[in-house]
Amino acid sequence: MKNKKFRKIAVSLLIFSMVGIYGYFPLLRSAAAVDSIMQAKDTISDSDAGVVATHTFTFTTGTTTPTGGYWLIDFNNVVNGFSGQATGSLSCAYGAANIDEDAYADGQVFCRMTAPLAATTTQVAISDVTNPMPGSEGVKYIWVYLYDASGTVLERVQLAVFIIQDVLVTARVDSFLNFTINGVAADAKTVNGVNCDETTTATNTPFGTLVINATTTVCQRLNVTTNATEGYVVTVHQDHELLSDGGANINSFNNSPDNTGSSTPEIWQHPKNILDTYNTYGHMGLTSDDDDGVLLGNDYYQGGAAYYVGLNSTDPVAIMAHDGPSDGTTQNIGESFVAYSVQVASLQEAGDYESTLTYICTPTF
Repeated sequence: MKNKKFRKIAVSLLIFSMVGIYGYFPLLRSAAAVDSIMQAKDTISDSDAGVVATHTFTFTTGTTTPTGGYWLIDFNNVVNGFSGQATGSLSCAYGAANIDEDAYADGQVFCRMTAPLAATTTQVAISDVTNPMPGSEGVKYIWVYLYDASGTVLERVQLAVFIIQDVLVTARVDSFLNFTINGVAADAKTVNGVNCDETTTATNTPFGTLVINATTTVCQRLNVTTNATEGYVVTVHQDHELLSDGGANINSFNNSPDNTGSSTPEIWQHPKNILDTYNTYGHMGLTSDDDDGVLLGNDYYQGGAAYYVGLNSTDPVAIMAHDGPSDGTTQNIGESFVAYSVQVASLQEAGDYESTLTYICTPTF
């Protein structure tokens, strides 16, 4: 009696142990001497919880899979939490012929032989399998079986994959911007072929005494260093036109009425000097050697000649730009020169003239 009780207890413990491990008691249809499938592994494309992944099973069978026999890959969806296995996402034996493919919602995947397949190293790929959801991470056991046509297990192996949440990698790069304005010495530089006639500083651009019907040009060098992702744009704004103490002004290029300027680049034009049409007595315009006409909206160098626009007190004019980080030294990327030219005719009123320019550098991070 004691032996029978002990046997019952032992059997009960075995059943509970298997249920605890597998989540169910794996009833094999029948089994003789079961060999182990060899060199078996499940390579999963993504082990993160809740994502869709591809499982690639590679294994070596030790015996022939007969006609009507099959390989069974059991994900045990109920216990492990996998989902999404479908026949259309299954590829048995590198897509070999003489194999029918089936997959079921409970996680059982079948590769059925329509002709004998000798012992071989093979591969079964199952895509679009959804991993267990967050909160269900951990080791997941998957069985691979080889059955004959009568449902007898000939070989089997237990595989394991580990579902774990991804690791978030973070880093920060501080933004930076450096913008400088520099003077240019007289006769030391040309901008779009135009000579820089007078010496300037970062804060002063003196034209000096203007000669009637002669063009005078002053220049400045602009440098931008930034790690802005989308680069930057530099604009210039004039508070008002060159204005004398007596109230006379030197208008903006090209012969433009007061507080207006030509926004479309044009080759340099002389003042028309029409009596009593004050805006034709003299004008000032600018050109830039930055060649990015798309970003600037203006092309300041065309056909080998400088093209000019005029300023007004309302609309800043783009004179320098780049669409990515800049080093502060490379022409058309981190460095450009801007030239301001002025010309007066005989009717321009005498006086001392001045105005203020404001540069604005706007990066886009």
